[in-house]
Amino acid sequence: MRVYVIVAGLVLSMIGGASATVVDKGTDAQKSCELLVQSSFRNQDDARSAGACEGMIETAMIFSPNLPANIRACPPAQGSILQGAKVFLRYLGNNPDRAKEPGLTVAIESFRDAWPCQGDDAESSTRAGPKKRAPTKPKQ
Repeated sequence: MRVYVIVAGLVLSMIGGASATVVDKGTDAQKSCELLVQSSFRNQDDARSAGACEGMIETAMIFSPNLPANIRACPPAQGSILQGAKVFLRYLGNNPDRAKEPGLTVAIESFRDAWPCQGDDAESSTRAGPKKRAPTKPKQ
């Protein structure tokens, strides 16, 4: 079932122009995710937009732990899509300049900001600085 939701979200994001579900930019994703979080579906287009947000957030939550260490995020194992959408919306609220970037990119970065992976070096705006790693042994 999860695979169908991901595929449906990706398909909707690609063909969304005809059905008002485009989440290419952060601004589009923000509108869609606000509908999802508020559960305020006035019509079928609103429900479709919320579904596009759901697909984008789920995709980001599934794939973000598998990305390179400098950009990955580690959402909680029991984290919900609704929780991920709230993290995304909070991040966009605090970083409105990012709204013109691709929604999926911003979602992954919002997760990294909220849920950094243990041991990663990349700096996050909510942390004081990069984590220290133990020095490596010189090669012989």
